[in-house]
Amino acid sequence: MTSDPAENLAPLPRLHPLLLAAGIGALWGAAGYAVLWGYSPIAVSRAFVVGVPGTLVLLPVRIVLVSIRLVEGWTGRSFHFPDANWWIGLVAAAVGAALVAGATAVVRGTIARLRAS
Repeated sequence: MTSDPAENLAPLPRLHPLLLAAGIGALWGAAGYAVLWGYSPIAVSRAFVVGVPGTLVLLPVRIVLVSIRLVEGWTGRSFHFPDANWWIGLVAAAVGAALVAGATAVVRGTIARLRAS
């Protein structure tokens, strides 16, 4: 045993890059939900939300909202979620996780193919 406590600690396990990417994406989606539903101190204008920068920043939530509108169109009625919209945040987090993990997988696969050739 050494006198330095840092030397006695076990090394931290490395996260798989896709797991790390999914976590970052989930935070992206959840943060977008928090901003749009007013659960954060950041306020955005409608002009920002519908513009290109806002669409990119809020992409996971925008995908969920467009999907809801598509389903509303297919069913021929409007859904009303005034008090039960928490699930939109969960779905936005899942969409963000899928987007970032998917992009990470594509980049990793492309790099692996380039190295192999």
